[in-house]
Amino acid sequence: MIFEVGESVTFTVTDDEDEDITSQSTILVDGTAITGSTFSPSNPGNYEIKATYKSVTSNKIFITVDPPVTLSSIDITSSEPAIFIGSSVTFSARAIYSDNSSIDITSDSEFYVDDIPISGNEYTGNEEGAINVKAEYESITSSLLQVQVVDSSNLPASFSKKGVIEDFTGTWCGWCPRVSHAASLVEAQTDRVFIVGIHNGDQMANSFGSQMEAEYNITGFPTAYIDRSSTWNYPEPNNISQAIAAGEGNANVGLAIQSTLTGSILQMTISTGFLENISDARLVVFILEDGIISDQENYTSYYGGGSVISNFEHNGVLRYAATNILGDATTSILGIHEQSFNTDLNSYGVQQPSNTGILAMLVDQSGRVLLNAQYASVNQTQNFD
Repeated sequence: MIFEVGESVTFTVTDDEDEDITSQSTILVDGTAITGSTFSPSNPGNYEIKATYKSVTSNKIFITVDPPVTLSSIDITSSEPAIFIGSSVTFSARAIYSDNSSIDITSDSEFYVDDIPISGNEYTGNEEGAINVKAEYESITSSLLQVQVVDSSNLPASFSKKGVIEDFTGTWCGWCPRVSHAASLVEAQTDRVFIVGIHNGDQMANSFGSQMEAEYNITGFPTAYIDRSSTWNYPEPNNISQAIAAGEGNANVGLAIQSTLTGSILQMTISTGFLENISDARLVVFILEDGIISDQENYTSYYGGGSVISNFEHNGVLRYAATNILGDATTSILGIHEQSFNTDLNSYGVQQPSNTGILAMLVDQSGRVLLNAQYASVNQTQNFD
């Protein structure tokens, strides 16, 4: 049996004929007689209970007395981590007790925004900045919860959706020109789909490409993924609409890019914009190089149909990942957020730093679903669009 400190327990003593002899018996708790038959423990612990009647001692029973359950803390949460000016956020509060149980106390709590009490549990943002929120219940105050209030006038109404094709290829791969040709058809029809060449087994291969191959479990070449989540259907030149569709429509997240190239030193600032709060979005930043000349094996009828395409121009070659290939954690609440990166392109096999560009992608928590992307050549600024 389990009780709490402060509770009372009443014992009953019966003889072997099931007659109640409680009033004629002595009840002992841990060997000490108590008055009457009711015990009110003042300390937690395990207690041994027995009774004596005349010269007979009863069997033993045991009770456990736990400490009293008390209010330990208050947990406050908000419906959104950030809101636009003029929008509302609601707060909730839960009481956390010493036995780890909890109950909703929202309706019984008083909420404060920047130490000023509010009516109810809803607040409308009226100026840009962070607000500090707390809740009080039974003389207990929660820790502070911070919510951002964002000025939406700095953001566009929406962002144009961009798509990304990640092409796993190699100069030794005779079928790979098929995807290269399909990519050129896509680029001829849209500037909203960006091509990444991820090389294997040639002079353009690197550790970043190897990581990508392992993550995507690439077992055959060529293989191309659209927006990280779908393979480009074979034969790719007959399915360019699948790739073009990745760069159509609008999104609630977008990117902007600024960079400065000094010699081989590249300094980048990636701005991310959010029109909605997203849970655990991640940022991917790739450096791509254009204009790399190398002979290409060819088993296709494209590019003249020769067995080797001499002096083939490889563009969008993955040279460096400034983040994890599946993205780094990034602030993904309403508003505009910036991250800066610096790198020496000479350290990553780049032939012509001036021929490089920056591909920035926002992906979901898995890193395998593209939310949006942006591309800019070095020394050029690409604003939100």
